[in-house]
Amino acid sequence: MTNAYLSEIYSAIQGEGPLTGIRQIFARFSICDLHCIWCDTPESLIKNEFCTIEKIAGTRTFHRIKNPININDLLSHIKLLSPELHHSISLTGGEPLLYSDFLNIFLPRLKKEISLPVYLESGGHRPKELNKIINFLDYISMDFKLPSSANTGILWDKHKEFLEVSAKAKNLQNIWIKIVITNETLPDELIYSINLIKSVYKKNNPEIFLQPVTKTNSITPPDELELLKIQKELLNIYPKIRVIPQVHRLIGQM
Repeated sequence: MTNAYLSEIYSAIQGEGPLTGIRQIFARFSICDLHCIWCDTPESLIKNEFCTIEKIAGTRTFHRIKNPININDLLSHIKLLSPELHHSISLTGGEPLLYSDFLNIFLPRLKKEISLPVYLESGGHRPKELNKIINFLDYISMDFKLPSSANTGILWDKHKEFLEVSAKAKNLQNIWIKIVITNETLPDELIYSINLIKSVYKKNNPEIFLQPVTKTNSITPPDELELLKIQKELLNIYPKIRVIPQVHRLIGQM
Protein backbone atom coordinates (compact mmCIF):
# COMPACT_ATOMS: atom_id res chain seq x y z
CA MET A 1 0.00 0.00 0.00
CA THR A 2 1.57 3.29 -1.11
CA ASN A 3 -1.41 5.59 -0.53
CA ALA A 4 -3.41 6.50 2.56
CA TYR A 5 -6.46 8.52 3.50
CA LEU A 6 -5.80 11.27 6.01
CA SER A 7 -8.13 13.90 7.43
CA GLU A 8 -5.59 16.41 8.81
CA ILE A 9 -1.89 17.27 8.96
CA TYR A 10 -0.97 20.10 11.32
CA SER A 11 1.21 21.38 14.17
CA ALA A 12 -0.15 21.51 17.74
CA ILE A 13 0.52 20.92 21.42
CA GLN A 14 0.06 17.40 22.73
CA GLY A 15 -2.61 17.34 25.41
CA GLU A 16 -2.64 13.77 26.70
CA GLY A 17 -0.35 11.45 28.62
CA PRO A 18 3.19 11.95 29.96
CA LEU A 19 4.27 14.13 27.03
CA THR A 20 1.54 16.71 27.59
CA GLY A 21 2.79 20.12 26.51
CA ILE A 22 5.25 19.08 23.81
CA ARG A 23 4.93 20.33 20.24
CA GLN A 24 4.10 17.70 17.64
CA ILE A 25 3.24 17.35 14.00
CA PHE A 26 -0.04 15.45 13.85
CA ALA A 27 -0.87 13.17 10.93
CA ARG A 28 -4.50 12.17 11.46
CA PHE A 29 -5.51 9.10 9.46
CA SER A 30 -9.07 8.58 8.28
CA ILE A 31 -11.32 5.65 9.19
CA CYS A 32 -11.78 3.90 12.52
CA ASP A 33 -13.21 0.47 13.13
CA LEU A 34 -14.26 1.47 16.65
CA HIS A 35 -16.95 4.02 17.36
CA CYS A 36 -16.44 5.19 20.92
CA ILE A 37 -19.42 7.12 22.16
CA TRP A 38 -17.22 10.01 23.33
CA CYS A 39 -15.12 10.28 20.14
CA ASP A 40 -13.86 13.86 19.79
CA THR A 41 -12.86 13.52 16.13
CA PRO A 42 -15.95 12.02 14.45
CA GLU A 43 -14.90 13.49 11.11
CA SER A 44 -11.99 11.01 11.07
CA LEU A 45 -14.21 7.94 11.42
CA ILE A 46 -14.90 7.80 7.70
CA LYS A 47 -12.83 7.85 4.53
CA ASN A 48 -12.44 11.58 3.90
CA GLU A 49 -12.50 12.90 0.34
CA PHE A 50 -10.05 15.67 1.24
CA CYS A 51 -7.19 16.13 3.70
CA THR A 52 -6.84 19.50 5.46
CA ILE A 53 -3.18 20.56 5.75
CA GLU A 54 -1.65 23.44 7.69
CA LYS A 55 0.45 25.62 5.38
CA ILE A 56 2.87 27.00 7.99
CA ALA A 57 3.24 25.43 11.44
CA GLY A 58 1.22 27.19 14.10
CA THR A 59 -0.56 29.68 11.82
CA ARG A 60 -3.86 27.82 11.45
CA THR A 61 -3.95 28.63 7.76
CA PHE A 62 -4.95 25.57 5.79
CA HIS A 63 -5.42 24.20 2.33
CA ARG A 64 -7.03 20.99 1.17
CA ILE A 65 -5.78 18.24 -1.10
CA LYS A 66 -7.64 15.26 -2.47
CA ASN A 67 -7.24 11.85 -0.89
CA PRO A 68 -5.60 9.38 -1.02
CA ILE A 69 -2.10 10.76 -0.37
CA ASN A 70 1.05 9.00 -1.50
CA ILE A 71 4.21 8.64 0.56
CA ASN A 72 6.21 11.28 -1.31
CA ASP A 73 3.51 13.90 -0.91
CA LEU A 74 3.00 13.12 2.77
CA LEU A 75 6.71 13.53 3.45
CA SER A 76 6.73 16.81 1.53
CA HIS A 77 3.85 18.23 3.56
CA ILE A 78 5.50 17.22 6.84
CA LYS A 79 8.79 18.84 5.81
CA LEU A 80 6.96 22.15 5.26
CA LEU A 81 5.81 22.20 8.91
CA SER A 82 9.26 22.97 10.39
CA PRO A 83 10.04 19.51 11.82
CA GLU A 84 13.02 20.93 13.73
CA LEU A 85 10.62 22.78 16.05
CA HIS A 86 8.81 19.61 17.02
CA HIS A 87 9.46 16.85 19.51
CA SER A 88 7.91 14.09 17.39
CA ILE A 89 5.28 13.20 14.85
CA SER A 90 2.00 11.80 16.15
CA LEU A 91 0.24 9.18 14.06
CA THR A 92 -3.35 9.50 15.19
CA GLY A 93 -6.81 8.98 13.84
CA GLY A 94 -9.12 7.38 13.23
CA GLU A 95 -7.03 4.27 13.71
CA PRO A 96 -3.55 4.57 12.14
CA LEU A 97 -2.92 0.83 12.29
CA LEU A 98 -5.54 0.30 9.60
CA TYR A 99 -2.73 1.61 7.39
CA SER A 100 0.01 -0.66 8.73
CA ASP A 101 1.17 -1.69 5.25
CA PHE A 102 1.45 1.97 4.24
CA LEU A 103 3.26 2.83 7.48
CA ASN A 104 5.66 -0.06 7.01
CA ILE A 105 6.94 1.72 3.90
CA PHE A 106 6.46 5.30 5.05
CA LEU A 107 8.11 5.16 8.48
CA PRO A 108 11.60 4.04 7.36
CA ARG A 109 11.65 6.97 4.94
CA LEU A 110 10.38 9.35 7.61
CA LYS A 111 13.16 8.25 9.95
CA LYS A 112 15.76 8.66 7.23
CA GLU A 113 14.62 11.96 5.73
CA ILE A 114 13.24 13.84 8.75
CA SER A 115 14.58 12.03 11.83
CA LEU A 116 11.57 12.77 14.01
CA PRO A 117 10.64 10.29 16.74
CA VAL A 118 7.38 8.49 15.97
CA TYR A 119 4.48 8.58 18.44
CA LEU A 120 1.57 6.20 17.78
CA GLU A 121 -1.90 6.83 19.19
CA SER A 122 -3.98 3.68 18.89
CA GLY A 123 -7.11 2.00 20.17
CA GLY A 124 -4.86 -0.87 21.19
CA HIS A 125 -6.88 -3.56 19.44
CA ARG A 126 -4.81 -4.42 16.35
CA PRO A 127 -1.77 -6.37 17.58
CA LYS A 128 -0.94 -8.00 14.24
CA GLU A 129 -0.81 -4.63 12.53
CA LEU A 130 1.27 -3.19 15.38
CA ASN A 131 3.77 -5.99 14.97
CA LYS A 132 4.43 -4.90 11.37
CA ILE A 133 5.67 -1.45 12.42
CA ILE A 134 6.73 -1.82 16.07
CA ASN A 135 10.44 -1.43 15.28
CA PHE A 136 9.85 2.04 13.82
CA LEU A 137 8.01 3.40 16.86
CA ASP A 138 9.44 5.44 19.72
CA TYR A 139 6.29 6.06 21.78
CA ILE A 140 2.91 4.37 22.03
CA SER A 141 -0.17 5.88 23.60
CA MET A 142 -2.51 2.92 23.91
CA ASP A 143 -6.19 3.11 24.75
CA PHE A 144 -7.98 0.58 26.91
CA LYS A 145 -11.65 0.50 25.97
CA LEU A 146 -13.94 -0.41 28.85
CA PRO A 147 -17.07 -2.34 27.78
CA SER A 148 -19.30 -0.48 30.22
CA SER A 149 -18.62 2.96 28.81
CA ALA A 150 -16.81 2.82 25.46
CA ASN A 151 -19.54 1.02 23.49
CA THR A 152 -16.89 -0.89 21.53
CA GLY A 153 -17.60 -4.43 22.67
CA ILE A 154 -15.15 -6.59 24.63
CA LEU A 155 -11.52 -6.09 23.59
CA TRP A 156 -9.59 -7.61 26.50
CA ASP A 157 -7.85 -10.30 24.41
CA LYS A 158 -6.83 -7.82 21.73
CA HIS A 159 -5.55 -5.39 24.34
CA LYS A 160 -3.45 -8.12 25.94
CA GLU A 161 -1.97 -9.19 22.59
CA PHE A 162 -1.21 -5.54 21.80
CA LEU A 163 0.66 -5.18 25.09
CA GLU A 164 2.58 -8.39 24.44
CA VAL A 165 3.82 -7.06 21.10
CA SER A 166 4.82 -3.78 22.74
CA ALA A 167 6.61 -5.51 25.61
CA LYS A 168 8.96 -7.26 23.17
CA ALA A 169 9.86 -4.09 21.25
CA LYS A 170 13.57 -3.28 21.22
CA ASN A 171 13.54 0.38 20.23
CA LEU A 172 10.44 1.62 22.03
CA GLN A 173 11.25 4.44 24.47
CA ASN A 174 7.93 4.41 26.29
CA ILE A 175 4.40 3.06 26.26
CA TRP A 176 1.52 4.19 28.44
CA ILE A 177 -2.15 3.34 28.69
CA LYS A 178 -5.03 5.80 28.58
CA ILE A 179 -8.40 4.82 30.00
CA VAL A 180 -11.29 7.21 29.43
CA ILE A 181 -13.66 7.14 32.38
CA THR A 182 -17.23 8.37 32.67
CA ASN A 183 -19.78 8.52 35.45
CA GLU A 184 -20.87 5.04 34.31
CA THR A 185 -17.44 3.39 34.44
CA LEU A 186 -17.48 0.18 36.46
CA PRO A 187 -14.67 -0.15 39.05
CA ASP A 188 -14.41 -3.91 38.40
CA GLU A 189 -13.45 -3.20 34.78
CA LEU A 190 -10.68 -0.84 35.87
CA ILE A 191 -9.31 -3.47 38.23
CA TYR A 192 -9.53 -6.09 35.48
CA SER A 193 -7.61 -3.75 33.16
CA ILE A 194 -4.83 -3.28 35.68
CA ASN A 195 -4.49 -6.99 36.37
CA LEU A 196 -4.30 -7.63 32.64
CA ILE A 197 -1.51 -5.06 32.27
CA LYS A 198 0.37 -6.54 35.23
CA SER A 199 0.12 -10.00 33.69
CA VAL A 200 2.12 -8.79 30.68
CA TYR A 201 4.50 -6.31 32.28
CA LYS A 202 6.04 -8.13 35.23
CA LYS A 203 8.51 -5.26 35.70
CA ASN A 204 8.69 -1.65 34.50
CA ASN A 205 4.92 -1.33 34.54
CA PRO A 206 3.69 1.36 32.13
CA GLU A 207 1.93 4.41 33.50
CA ILE A 208 -1.84 4.43 33.38
CA PHE A 209 -3.66 7.68 32.68
CA LEU A 210 -7.26 7.93 33.75
CA GLN A 211 -8.84 10.53 31.49
CA PRO A 212 -12.16 11.94 32.68
CA VAL A 213 -14.31 12.10 29.58
CA THR A 214 -14.77 15.53 28.05
CA LYS A 215 -18.50 16.17 28.48
CA THR A 216 -20.34 15.32 25.28
CA ASN A 217 -24.12 15.45 25.14
CA SER A 218 -25.30 13.11 27.91
CA ILE A 219 -21.86 11.60 28.58
CA THR A 220 -20.32 13.10 31.69
CA PRO A 221 -17.15 12.53 33.73
CA PRO A 222 -17.05 11.27 37.31
CA ASP A 223 -17.44 14.00 39.91
CA GLU A 224 -14.60 15.22 42.12
CA LEU A 225 -15.11 12.75 44.95
CA GLU A 226 -15.60 9.80 42.62
CA LEU A 227 -12.31 10.60 40.84
CA LEU A 228 -10.46 10.64 44.14
CA LYS A 229 -12.10 7.38 45.19
CA ILE A 230 -11.26 5.63 41.91
CA GLN A 231 -7.63 6.73 41.98
CA LYS A 232 -7.23 5.69 45.62
CA GLU A 233 -8.62 2.22 44.98
CA LEU A 234 -6.37 1.68 41.98
CA LEU A 235 -3.24 2.99 43.68
CA ASN A 236 -3.66 0.19 46.20
CA ILE A 237 -2.91 -2.33 43.45
CA TYR A 238 -0.86 -0.33 40.92
CA PRO A 239 1.62 2.47 41.71
CA LYS A 240 1.46 4.41 38.46
CA ILE A 241 -2.03 5.90 38.23
CA ARG A 242 -2.40 9.50 37.08
CA VAL A 243 -5.54 11.51 36.35
CA ILE A 244 -5.26 14.03 33.50
CA PRO A 245 -8.08 15.50 31.37
CA GLN A 246 -7.75 16.43 27.70
CA VAL A 247 -5.47 19.42 28.21
CA HIS A 248 -5.46 20.36 24.53
CA ARG A 249 -9.21 20.94 24.73
CA LEU A 250 -8.69 23.28 27.69
CA ILE A 251 -6.15 25.43 25.82
CA GLY A 252 -7.90 25.53 22.46
CA GLN A 253 -5.64 23.13 20.56
CA MET A 254 -6.90 20.88 17.78
